[in-house]
Amino acid sequence: MIKLNKKMAAAVMAGFLIVGLATPVNAATAGGSCTTKGAKTTISKNTYVCEKNPFFSTTKLTWVWDGCIELNTDYQAGIKEAQTVLRASETNRFQQIEPVGQTLKDLIKWNALITYAKGNVVYYGSTYYSATKTSTNKAPTSTNIGSTKFWVVYQPTNANSKVGQMPTPTAVIATANKQIAALTSSAVKTSVAATKLKYTTLASDLTTKLAALEANKAPIQSVIDTLDPVLIELKSAVALVSITKDLVKDKCNPRY
Repeated sequence: MIKLNKKMAAAVMAGFLIVGLATPVNAATAGGSCTTKGAKTTISKNTYVCEKNPFFSTTKLTWVWDGCIELNTDYQAGIKEAQTVLRASETNRFQQIEPVGQTLKDLIKWNALITYAKGNVVYYGSTYYSATKTSTNKAPTSTNIGSTKFWVVYQPTNANSKVGQMPTPTAVIATANKQIAALTSSAVKTSVAATKLKYTTLASDLTTKLAALEANKAPIQSVIDTLDPVLIELKSAVALVSITKDLVKDKCNPRY
């Protein structure tokens, strides 16, 4: 190993320091790393801020176009406001319709004997589910819930995708009539006395519950007619604001 004397070692070290001091600091680049949060710089005549990009390199500080920060702030405020109004309207619907809709829920409670067709709505546990395919004895439990399985939440609320909303009496009544007819037909066809009794009893029970809903459908339908048009408009508003997210993301792309 070559050993340098003290004077030579000092000279070499000084040379390294001089070279180090003479090397220019890398210029700031869009999307490049930075260290001081909130610092500003100009890149290609545009102002950039040292922040976490809301869409790209979200976990570290980079140089982000200030327009991106502004647009994202506006988007976040807009979507929050739209969702807040929609959720308040959904809560209002729930509070008004659930107290008058017990007869509807009673009629569409899931039953293992009924063969449910695609689109049929049931009440199970504490929410509403829509059938994705024909099934019998497939309860809407976690095992059977999903777009590729047997059930999905019916018209989930904006606040909670696991909470559905009450369907219209008209649709429920039409479905119930078909189910009663199918149960009656099955009772006629089977030669097993115990099975025949089950089908007949359930058909009779549904007929009684159907009559109860027929007598009580007006207050349920009144809530639907009053509030659902508003909900449709509010959902459209949320969807419209949501579309702008992709536009904001595009503007936040450092390569834009």
